[in-house]
Amino acid sequence: MSRSRSRRRGARRVALPVVLVGALALVACAPATDAGWRPAAFPAARVAVAEFPAAIDPATVPALRPMRIRNDDVGVQARVALLPGQAPLNDRLIGALREAIAGREAATGISYSPEVQPRGAGLGERMCVAGSTRLPASELLADPRLGPVNGSGTAVACDIVTAAGPYLGVRVRTVSGDAAAISGDTSATLYTDLRTGETVTADALWAAEAGPALWGDIVEALRRDAGALSLAPVQPPDEAGLAVIGAALARSVPVAEAVVIEVPAGFSPPELQALGIAATTEPMAVAVPREVAAPYLTPFGAGLVDAVASALPYEAPAAVPAGAEAIDCELVPCVALTYDDGPSEYTAGILDELRSRGAAATFYVMGEKARGWADSLRRMRDEGHEIANHSWNHPSLPSLTDEQVAAQLRDTSTAIQNVVGTRPTSFRPPYGEYNQNVLRIAGLPAILWDVDTFDYQRPGVDTLIARAVDAPRPGSIVLMHDIHPGTAAAAAATYDGLLDRGFSLVTVTQIFEGDLPSAGAWTSGR
Repeated sequence: MSRSRSRRRGARRVALPVVLVGALALVACAPATDAGWRPAAFPAARVAVAEFPAAIDPATVPALRPMRIRNDDVGVQARVALLPGQAPLNDRLIGALREAIAGREAATGISYSPEVQPRGAGLGERMCVAGSTRLPASELLADPRLGPVNGSGTAVACDIVTAAGPYLGVRVRTVSGDAAAISGDTSATLYTDLRTGETVTADALWAAEAGPALWGDIVEALRRDAGALSLAPVQPPDEAGLAVIGAALARSVPVAEAVVIEVPAGFSPPELQALGIAATTEPMAVAVPREVAAPYLTPFGAGLVDAVASALPYEAPAAVPAGAEAIDCELVPCVALTYDDGPSEYTAGILDELRSRGAAATFYVMGEKARGWADSLRRMRDEGHEIANHSWNHPSLPSLTDEQVAAQLRDTSTAIQNVVGTRPTSFRPPYGEYNQNVLRIAGLPAILWDVDTFDYQRPGVDTLIARAVDAPRPGSIVLMHDIHPGTAAAAAATYDGLLDRGFSLVTVTQIFEGDLPSAGAWTSGR
């Protein structure tokens, strides 16, 4: 080994302790550390961008009464979900429907009247399509379940957004135009208190100061969602900003621990512009936690939010029999199915089929059968059907003396009243035979028909169904008899066929808008 190499190795051995001593000196000079130290936290946001709440499956909400219309002449198709009976919510929803129809009348120059379609139209399914009010406008118009024929015209869609305790929330949306150009797109979110009938739009859930108070929170939420960490203060909203926040609050939906509001597309406050953040291109959902929302809720809003947060079971209103509903047959196409000569052993099956479809009919009862079939008559009454007079034992009334005519009708009305508690308000002369003297003695309107199924000739069931389904027009009164087995066998398919065409199945009184004529003979409601 040379002396020079030995000297270099020795140098390494001497240098090492010098380095270690230097390192020890640095450690000895370092300040003490705090193991619990953390950097300052970014202030927590009071609200946050969220997902839009899913619509509620309407099949899970009891006692809703769906309505669907389709009119190709004026170019409109609509669905709304009504409450039983005459409810303020119904007035608001039907008002939106009428407004849509008026718009189409103005656009086309065609006056609206109820319209039905050929068999196979699929109009028997009438409930809201869950999620339809959140579809892109062009998709809503193009959907054959929702939009007008050929996707051009106006569609009215509905969603159930809340059903908790005594509260129900419904969103109704109206879209006009076609896939290439949307000419109108409006929506309203309505809430009703089933106990009182009070019905409000979603903005009425909030006190007047809610908009200005929540403005800064909403801007901050969108700023953070865009990735900005700015702590620059948010300036109070100007008039345009207040309009935007008002529109957002008008689309409020309470969820378990928050109220979700919908900020419209095109939102671009100065704070976002300053950071180079583009205006929103789609509506955005912002969740306002319950504790943040609470100071700004109205009493109605607080009750609704509490019911949803507590997951209260929905307190559905009592159902109303179909024949007792207020049906506007100038808005929806109606048909009155009538049954003569009963009751009989076939009546119960017909009532079963009507009940399962929420449909109503009118039964022209013979007086001599009233006592023997009292249970059937009481069931007709309880399920909302109309019970009317068809004479005591089915004679030709014009061939009788005045006294005999009076007895035939008087005794029948008395027999019916003894069973169900009320007297009939119309009569049907046997064989449809009457004269002015019969009308004078009766003192009741004579209700005839414009569609005769000739079921008394015992045609095949398919023939009977075709006659009962294909022949009616809006306002028709259809003659059948609940004493024939074929009529009973055809009942289910007859009702389904009429519903499929778009008809509502109503009583004679309903087809006259709830107000029967005081006298005369009538073959239809139009």
